[in-house]
Amino acid sequence: MDGWKEILSACAPHVNITQSISAITFDPYQELLWTGSDNGRVASYFGGGMQRYTSFRAHLTPVKQLLVNDRGVISLNSDSIKMINRRGLPAWTIKNDHITDLHCMTYTTMPNSEILAAGSQQDMLVVNLARGTVVKKIESDCEIVVMRKSRLLCCGSSSGEVILRDPRTYKVEHKILAHTGTISDIDTTGNLLLTCGFSTRHGNLIIDPIVKVYDIRTMRPLVPLSFPPGPCFLKMHPKLSTTVFIASRSGQFHICDVGNVSYTHFYQANTTSYINSFDLSTSGEMLAFGDAANVVHIWGDRKNSKINAFSHPSELPDVPAPKPNIYIGDNDPLSLVGLPYYCEPLLSVWPYGMTFEVGNPPPKIDPEIERNMKMLDFVGYAPNPGNRRRNLVAQYLRKKQKTEAPKFVSEKERELQTGKGSKEPSSLFDGETELDATSTKMPKYYRRVEIMYSRFGVDDFDFEYYNKTKYAGLETHIKNCYCNSLLQVLFFIPSLRLITKSHIGSACPIENCLCCEMGFLFRMLEDAKGRNCQASNFLRAFSTIPQAMALGLFEPEEPNEKTPYSMLIQNSNRFILEQLHQECNSNNNVQLLKPLPLEQSSLSTIQQLFGMQMTSISLCRCGTRTEREMLSFVIDLNYSSSKVYKGKIPLSKTFAEILQTSIWRETQPKAWCNNCQRYVPTVAKKVPKSLPPILSINCGPEEAIPTELWRSLDGNKSWLPKRLSIKIDKDNLFVSEREIVDTNSTENSNYANYKLKALIARVRVEKEIPNLVTFVKVPDKELDESSESPWYLFNDFLVKNVTEQEVFNFQGSWKIPVLLYYSRVDVADLTDTRPLHEEIDKSILFRDISISRKRNSFIKTAHLLTPDESPQPGTLIAIDAEFVALNQEETEISSDGTISVLRPKLLSLARVSVVRGEGPKEGLPLIDDHIVASEPVVDYLTEFSGIKAGDLDPLTSQYTLVPLKMAYKKLRLLLDLGCIFVGHGLKKDFRIINILVPSNQVVDTVEIFHNKTRARKLSLKFLAWYLLRQDIQTDSHDSIEDARTALAIYKKYLELKSKGIFEETLENIYRVGRKCNWKPIPGVFPSEVFQKRMAPQDSGLFYNSNSSSNSSDSLADEGSC
Repeated sequence: MDGWKEILSACAPHVNITQSISAITFDPYQELLWTGSDNGRVASYFGGGMQRYTSFRAHLTPVKQLLVNDRGVISLNSDSIKMINRRGLPAWTIKNDHITDLHCMTYTTMPNSEILAAGSQQDMLVVNLARGTVVKKIESDCEIVVMRKSRLLCCGSSSGEVILRDPRTYKVEHKILAHTGTISDIDTTGNLLLTCGFSTRHGNLIIDPIVKVYDIRTMRPLVPLSFPPGPCFLKMHPKLSTTVFIASRSGQFHICDVGNVSYTHFYQANTTSYINSFDLSTSGEMLAFGDAANVVHIWGDRKNSKINAFSHPSELPDVPAPKPNIYIGDNDPLSLVGLPYYCEPLLSVWPYGMTFEVGNPPPKIDPEIERNMKMLDFVGYAPNPGNRRRNLVAQYLRKKQKTEAPKFVSEKERELQTGKGSKEPSSLFDGETELDATSTKMPKYYRRVEIMYSRFGVDDFDFEYYNKTKYAGLETHIKNCYCNSLLQVLFFIPSLRLITKSHIGSACPIENCLCCEMGFLFRMLEDAKGRNCQASNFLRAFSTIPQAMALGLFEPEEPNEKTPYSMLIQNSNRFILEQLHQECNSNNNVQLLKPLPLEQSSLSTIQQLFGMQMTSISLCRCGTRTEREMLSFVIDLNYSSSKVYKGKIPLSKTFAEILQTSIWRETQPKAWCNNCQRYVPTVAKKVPKSLPPILSINCGPEEAIPTELWRSLDGNKSWLPKRLSIKIDKDNLFVSEREIVDTNSTENSNYANYKLKALIARVRVEKEIPNLVTFVKVPDKELDESSESPWYLFNDFLVKNVTEQEVFNFQGSWKIPVLLYYSRVDVADLTDTRPLHEEIDKSILFRDISISRKRNSFIKTAHLLTPDESPQPGTLIAIDAEFVALNQEETEISSDGTISVLRPKLLSLARVSVVRGEGPKEGLPLIDDHIVASEPVVDYLTEFSGIKAGDLDPLTSQYTLVPLKMAYKKLRLLLDLGCIFVGHGLKKDFRIINILVPSNQVVDTVEIFHNKTRARKLSLKFLAWYLLRQDIQTDSHDSIEDARTALAIYKKYLELKSKGIFEETLENIYRVGRKCNWKPIPGVFPSEVFQKRMAPQDSGLFYNSNSSSNSSDSLADEGSC
């Protein structure tokens, strides 16, 4: 506390007016200092320079005290209390008979809502700040001159007593006789109470030369603080609980420690008068004195002192725009000339009463009417061509902009059945001109794509309209789906794909593991064969990582045209690689790369694949050299390191030169030198020591990318090189766009040839939300034979084969590069992926796993598999899943009543049950897991799922509870083992679970019992009622019951098929369904006679389960259905 000095002093501009500062306080919300004068004026000063902010007259008599809250400043004088906002506009004033002589005020237990005011009057007043009214009066038997609030309300009186009141009831708890005369100031913090005041000696008041200290817990005095000049003002430090500032009227002040009275610092304020007021800022960095000469003295303990650690921005006046200078020349339009003065009204002030509605223009007469019109005198008549009803006026509607969204699948099927199908392109790319080497016009397949929803959900959307290839796209209706572009790049890195697929086979303990979820996603993309996929599980795990939130990597809820997708994807690229490294790193890392110099066995597989080993060298001018080994996953292009001429980078600069200066950097920062023992200018270098197989390059912030360089050449000879060669020679680095011959040897890591593997670009159309697209060069082993080029464009779920010239064309301003991935030419020879295993541990099917703390063993339903029952290819199992809603469906109702789905209901897996489909234990569940809820659930859908609140909470659930990853791992294992899944509506279930099951491993009873000529699909409850004569789902849904029912229905299908009566039975099911309105009748089932191909009118449709089937009374009339 020995660095305090006077920063500046400020004086009121009206020096001819005699006034003194009577009150002063710092604003705890903004960088403002408030002062009150003895003539009632309140003024404020802004910032470190103490510029005048506002000044207004609050009272006619001296201001006694000022308080500041979030809405304004409260000033108090002897006969009124006033609240004014920071701009000087009054909010309210209290002035009545109850206010006679006020001296002080303080906040109550409700800061910013209530204050307590007191003085030389009978009542203390509680004032509500929102309404500006006195809400309570408390009787006081003494004159209060100063008040402070801590754990108790401390009131200093003119008799020398300190009265301690309860801050809630305002009752007197204790009294302390601190001085024999009046009290001049008190302050309190924690359990300490400090007072200063006067003593009566020989009938006169003398300033006590000490500051008294009390412990309010025991009400006992502590060691006092000596202050010979006479203490008049006290202020405790806001951050140092035992440090106090003591000031006298002469300007001398001490900084003392209550716990160590010998610790004292002395200072003297430079004032020509005496001090009237004193305050300390909430940051503890600034002091303010107000003297009788109307001068404010500001002291600080550092160079750039602040009033608050974190301040709200102050509202500043708008600077008026300067009037433009208008120069009139020979070629300037006459509209620049201003109107002359006039005295008659202009035509523009047309009177309102003379304005009339004329309506729409008359509709055009149909040309067919004109052709057939016959005239009789001056009247024409013609037959109605039937285009419009009689007396119906044509409405003028706005011409809607044609959208590129395709028709829904259900709409196309309906048109095919009715034969009214309209001609429309089967693909978005039909008739679309591709981007050539020099074109600047943006093709429409670069635009942001959105999924449209019908009443049948997302499955009704025609994804094939956007993708005719064998490579899968990724859907967009998921939070943070901007990562789709990066996931497509990482998928086409074969080594990384093997690493993540190998990781899912390990016993990973991390619940939200990005590496596991990426491995599951890559397995889906491999099996998709052109079908769209979704990265929902990966993005959900990504959204749960707190570091990602802290780094600002989450996409806003409602993105707009200013959303910085370029920066988001670059930061996410670095974060995901670092996260994968942490999750894959272990004590026994797999040696992915063949032995190279500088290779270390301790490196993780991600470090071996993406990491560039570098040495950070720091050289001090004293000769001290400090080296530190580091590893970088991403290279940031630094264009500013290039030579700049007149603010622009020369167009002759090549990409290789910029990349070289970005990798091998030399800066001159100030750093700590152990030899010099201080911060000194140093020379810092980053020298690469090895070259990674995969080179990841961030192109930099969007505003920093010199687009003139990228557009300096066209797509035929692009500025971005297709190949690079990098050479490390000791501490030097050489980057060239020419390939080094015979240097890509696995025995030398200092030479490498690279080829461009992938590119992510930001696409922006004016006044539209930008999007990210990915260009990937598909490996030769995975390239489709029909491909015209190895390059493919991935725009979320839109996939298209493009030419190489289109990839390297940056002539249009709408396309900017964001992220580059280069791969070594010899990467296949450099890596050894044999140690990576893809098998998943089968033991998870045989182990009882649960994280529920209150699991009830009596309601355990699953009978685990034994090793002898290990599933084999073709093993029949039945599955059913239940879901809960994480958010509600968002819909829009148009003016004609049409309901459009903007965003569907987001569902999450809550329970999955798998039962044996064959063998002696057929029908017994082998899996019955509830899934722990990692996100807030808005609707448990109990009526349809049977899930109740608390069933998914580890602290309260009585069921087998597992994380989502564990449940997914079990299903993935069953899929890989070749099991055949039987269920009802599995397409939707698998979609929400986010697992892709080949069609030859799925038996869906909703598709088996679907008449292709009908739109209606039958429910499981109706099929069980008709085929099995069972009433299911009577109370609520149970996934085990549904799985067993689906299995029984499938077995019934096999029986009907073997008898050759399946098609006829299906027709009968639909006939009965129409009669019953597709709702089963509880306890009444279709008769056996009807199912034996007899006519309904001969046999009846139903039989009563409580009666004999042969009884005539049991038969019901067909119409009763």
